[in-house]
Amino acid sequence: MLQATAELIERKAQGASQELRLHAPELARHLSPGQAVLVRAGWDLHPYLRRTFYPIAIAAETWTLRVPPSADWGHAWLRAAPPGTRLDCLGPVGHGYAAPAGVRHLLCVGEGELAWALLPAVVQADAAGLVVTLAAEGRSVRDLIPVKRLPVAVEYRVATLNGRAGHCGDLTPILAELFGWADVAFAAGSLDFYARLATAITTARFGLSAGFAQVLYTAAPLLCGTGACGACAAEIAGGRHRICRRGPVLDLADMVDQTLRVSR
Repeated sequence: MLQATAELIERKAQGASQELRLHAPELARHLSPGQAVLVRAGWDLHPYLRRTFYPIAIAAETWTLRVPPSADWGHAWLRAAPPGTRLDCLGPVGHGYAAPAGVRHLLCVGEGELAWALLPAVVQADAAGLVVTLAAEGRSVRDLIPVKRLPVAVEYRVATLNGRAGHCGDLTPILAELFGWADVAFAAGSLDFYARLATAITTARFGLSAGFAQVLYTAAPLLCGTGACGACAAEIAGGRHRICRRGPVLDLADMVDQTLRVSR
């Protein structure tokens, strides 16, 4: 993990969210989709605790973070930071998504805002020649990744509820079809979302085998990024593990019994 200074070189509005493109060549070269970056959102050492971001775009010398609407004052500071601001960053944290050798069909499945963390994996997999499908659910189309942000060859399946407050669309009716097609799956969402995925995979593939589904674990805070504080510890794979060291991308099969309580 590196401590790097990233310069804010571009800011774009994406609906109610903002996207900040940061110039940090050494950090960008080491970043993989699904890995976290811890950003100090304030001047000097205030606040000490950093904000966790999963890049939504990774280039040769830059990476992009997305700041959604929130009441967090660290996010508010980032939304107001002018171009040229230099941000202290730690990363990459942990392990990201990785498609095994020989994989042909990749399915990416996302829930709401977290689906954006899948975008770099989608772009990289398409560039590598994989056949990619992205499926996402949200309250409305405005909450989802715009189709223009995806490579033209990527199939995009969405489920929305047209903005009904407090609800997201439901991909469940098509999950069996999608998981039956895929060689491997990447996912980003809540623990409840992962429980639904585990059930759908078991139905479609007659079991949830290790190595098939990789999921981004965001239920625990990543405070130090080194495993020293223990704040991110969770019951995974039969024991208590630090997510910043073992994850943040985990095998879904390791989460079923302890974390998701899904019957198999």
